[in-house]
Amino acid sequence: MKHSQHSRNSTAFGLKRDGTLDRRGFLATAAQLGASMMAGGLAPSVFAQAQAPLTIGWIRTTTGRLASFYGPQYISGLIALDEINAAGGIMGRQLVRMEVDDEASPAKQPAVAKKILDVKPFAIVGPSGSSQALASVAFSTEAKVFQTANAAAVEMGDAVKYPYFYQPMMDTTRQTEAMVRHMMETMKVKRLGIIQENTAFGEQGTKASLAILAKMGITNVPVEVYPITAPDLSPYVRNLRGANVDGVLAWIATAQAAAMAFNTMHRLNWTPPVVGHYGILTESIFDYVPVEALKNVYATYYKSLTWSGDQAPGERQLAYAKKINSYAEAKGNEPFVASAPFYDFLYLLKHGVETAKSFDIEKVRQALDNTKDFKGMLGTMSFSATSHSGLSPDNIVLASLASAKNPKSMAIFRERLGG
Repeated sequence: MKHSQHSRNSTAFGLKRDGTLDRRGFLATAAQLGASMMAGGLAPSVFAQAQAPLTIGWIRTTTGRLASFYGPQYISGLIALDEINAAGGIMGRQLVRMEVDDEASPAKQPAVAKKILDVKPFAIVGPSGSSQALASVAFSTEAKVFQTANAAAVEMGDAVKYPYFYQPMMDTTRQTEAMVRHMMETMKVKRLGIIQENTAFGEQGTKASLAILAKMGITNVPVEVYPITAPDLSPYVRNLRGANVDGVLAWIATAQAAAMAFNTMHRLNWTPPVVGHYGILTESIFDYVPVEALKNVYATYYKSLTWSGDQAPGERQLAYAKKINSYAEAKGNEPFVASAPFYDFLYLLKHGVETAKSFDIEKVRQALDNTKDFKGMLGTMSFSATSHSGLSPDNIVLASLASAKNPKSMAIFRERLGG
């Protein structure tokens, strides 16, 4: 197994190598530093590094059928945590994780939230999935704890309803606009069909798609909805083909489901252009689907993680990709790992605390709400007191799934359409 950046965490100030807190070691170190400082041997800035670590709740799926898909994306957060701690933490305080498995279940979120909130975290990273996030955010809101999730649901960015939740990623509406416009205006699709998973993510994607199409005067759009646990998508794909569809919007978040859909299309010798969510960009899909079946498949992605012609990704993104690739757990799901919001969220917290010069929740929230043009890994972000969906639309592009086979991809990057 490859080494991971996370496995090399320092044990200074009582931190274990897995990023959790060794309280006995921490207290002993703090006492020693305090005694030395009193004797004049240490400056206050050195003693500040031994302040109580900043606890980050970590809601991650480690068991269940979606663990292999949801679990690795937290690598992006581990990379940020490592970098921040190596640079001295946030105002001298190291970040430590308190991790709880949610089994990717919305029904388990109340119990998971209670377990994490009992330790009074400064912020919560996770869960993954819009249904899971919507079931979790009520608890962090009531407790006034900062949170993010890998969730594209539009309401997650409503800062009035969820004032402590931040969404440093593309939401469903922004994705949908890019998808629909490209299909109808660039690809000149005449009859568009939709296939969606039966989740909050799928429902919102379809709802937003139909609304945009209605504004374009397009109605009577065939929609196929499949259960998230469906063992076969053939009936749904066949129904779209039978409806004479010549372009498909795919609100599919998992590679497993996407593979079933594309294999059915390939068997039917039916290859309409397909545009979907970036979850289908994973290279692992080539393990189940022949490359010739994917040449007409595209997905929304972050411009910062794409190339076009001689326009390569930035040096910061290239370094980020190398770190992701050092984790064996990322293999096969690299784009979904890279596009998770957890890296940018932890740096946003750092920015908010250092701008406010305080760990006071309301002062940090005010600083975050006044953040403009924050240069995140995924793009430029701005927030306000009414909107916490921070990514600007010009950071969202369509990318080729087949370009994963290009050496330029480094398993992370994809070729974007339109230059």
